[in-house]
Amino acid sequence: MAAADFLLQLGQLTNTSVASLTTSFANLPKSDYLDGAFRLRRYSNFTYAAESLKELPAKAFSQNQDINEFQGDVAREYQPIESAVVSSSAFSEMFKKFKQMADITDETPIEVHQMRILGKTGASTEAAPEGVHQDGFDYLAVFVIERKNIEGGEICVHPGREQAPIMKHAFDKGEFVVLNDRRFWHSAAALQAANDDPAYMDVFVLTA
Repeated sequence: MAAADFLLQLGQLTNTSVASLTTSFANLPKSDYLDGAFRLRRYSNFTYAAESLKELPAKAFSQNQDINEFQGDVAREYQPIESAVVSSSAFSEMFKKFKQMADITDETPIEVHQMRILGKTGASTEAAPEGVHQDGFDYLAVFVIERKNIEGGEICVHPGREQAPIMKHAFDKGEFVVLNDRRFWHSAAALQAANDDPAYMDVFVLTA
């Protein structure tokens, strides 16, 4: 399947996988980058073949300024995803579904961002400070593991950068979208805490 052939597909992780992945987000560190105080993150790279993950050497994450106007042309270094997460069947399930839906080849590197986006009371947090954007890959998947005490934060898919979304949904509990990153643009609505209790949205973003 060529990149142009695949468009968009929705899916759902198993309840067991969601429960397995949920606790690891509490261990995400802050960073010194522009979004580091409100988007906690780990980042790793893998290939996935014969239902087996191979972790690739660590590297900095960077996007061109024309793709990411918020913090493009910055080599960002993050701590890797924890080994207990990587070795879990839940983590493998994400790769399996991503590869099957977009028909990604075995040798294709898959980059993974594990993020917690923090909500505040009485003030909005930009879940995607890049705005409506593409990530510069062929395929993109957003897995929302948990929404806790937040309003907003819907994932949006747009046919063009200046066009209204064709899909806007508050993904939760393992719901996910896989899309053609060359064909579509995406964003996420700002979010805020519903009350004074801890508020956040936990997501994995996979790109290939």
